[in-house]
Parts: sequence; structure tokens; C-alpha cells
Amino acid sequence: MTLQYDLVQYPTSDTIKIVTYLLERIIKTNDRIQPSSRHASPYACFYARAIPNIDIQSYLTRILKYCPCANECFLSLLVYFDRMSRNSSGLRIDSYNIHRLIITGIMVASKFFSDVFYTNARYAKVNCVKLSITFKC
Repeated sequence: MTLQYDLVQYPTSDTIKIVTYLLERIIKTNDRIQPSSRHASPYACFYARAIPNIDIQSYLTRILKYCPCANECFLSLLVYFDRMSRNSSGLRIDSYNIHRLIITGIMVASKFFSDVFYTNARYAKVNCVKLSITFKC
């Protein structure tokens, strides 16, 4: 029996569950690795001082609620993160940077895939931080 995934018809809330499962596996693995110096990293702007209190599934659901987008946007996160991890740049996706990477990835994917997308200020508000902090990279 072959399972099929219809990108257009599949409920976005179910896509979020799949993406959450995969991202949590990545984070769990990378959180076990000895942390590198985040302040010296060229990606320091993506690292939060503390791990956000919102879990990944709730965060993705929040994004869907306030900045609705299609399955393509959520699935593209996996592609973006895979490409970033293959790059020898030293970026390790973990609990300290996943939320900022997610909102940035969703913003980029929405602007790429959709004719309707939101302002950077709206994405920053969904991320619960100031615009300057979210997009200072």
C-alpha cells in the first residue's frame, strides 16, 4: 500500500504535526552536542538568550493562525534547514535558535510561494519580539 500526500488538500494542521516531529528530532539530537560559542558565530542573531517557553507545534500553529500560509511554507522549512546543515558554515539548529529560524523561514517561503504575504513587522509580532531583533541579521 502506497501512502500519498496531496500537498493542496492535506490539512495544514496535520502538516504542522509532521514538521514538528521532524524538527523536534533534529533539536533533541543537536541539544545533546556540546554547545559552541554562540556569540562568536556569524549566526549569533538567531540565538535567543533563553529557550522560548512555547513548544514547536504551538509555535507553528500560532504562525498559521496569525500569518496563514500553505503547506509549501511549512515543508520548505525542512528543505531550508537541510541545506543550511549541509553548508559547512557551523550553524547547528537547536532549542536556542529554532524559533527565530522558523519565523524567518516561514517569512521567506511565504514571500516566495504566495501572492499574499505579510509585513516583516507582522512576522516579528508573531515571534513576540521587536522587529529590529528578529531581522537584524
